[in-house]
Amino acid sequence: MAKELPYFQFEPAEYLTKDISFCSLSAQGLFINICSYYWQRECKLTKEQFLKRLNNELEFNELLNEGVFSVDDEGFISIKFLDLQYAKATNKSVTNSENGSKGGRPKKAKINPNETEIKANQNPIKSESKGIREENIKEENIIDSSKLLSLYNSILGKTARVVNTKTKSQIKDRLKEGYTKEDIVKAIRNASKDPHHIDSNYKYLTLEFLTRPDKLDRFINMGDFKIKTQIL
Repeated sequence: MAKELPYFQFEPAEYLTKDISFCSLSAQGLFINICSYYWQRECKLTKEQFLKRLNNELEFNELLNEGVFSVDDEGFISIKFLDLQYAKATNKSVTNSENGSKGGRPKKAKINPNETEIKANQNPIKSESKGIREENIKEENIIDSSKLLSLYNSILGKTARVVNTKTKSQIKDRLKEGYTKEDIVKAIRNASKDPHHIDSNYKYLTLEFLTRPDKLDRFINMGDFKIKTQIL
């Protein structure tokens, strides 16, 4: 990557509310490496090239299956948010280069007397646009019920078909309290390893049960507790 483009933009709110939040922490860590290699190679990177560097095909496929990025028929990786940034940045770079060859920045056009009024009228639109963006981020902080159900069924080998109203309400309350999608996924994975629930074939391990505040806390911290016990 040229020195003019040494870094890319990263938005935490976008990251925490997208499909990657359903992935394991190891897959999320690998994604940062993929992004770095992808950007460094000017957004031209194949699956084969990356796996030669970091042979973590299991996590790679996990990210691919969750739709975090795509791979075309020729094996080229495509990460949309980086593709957009690269296209915008390189276009700006070319424009600046052309302006420089013409003797610096282009001269400002003469201001039309009515232009001030137009700009004044545009200011509320900018504020309105900002408000819409903030509202969209809030709306995105809602778990996709179909994806959650699919993950739940996959981990526990169940065939549940719907997320009932009570469960949806509980999930919404947990998110308001500060829990994340990642916490809920972690709780499901940890609960699937609980001997009591394994013996009962997960009969009582429903999404409604898992998203109760006391149960969610218990299963989120279950892995940490086991690690401490082993150390002691």
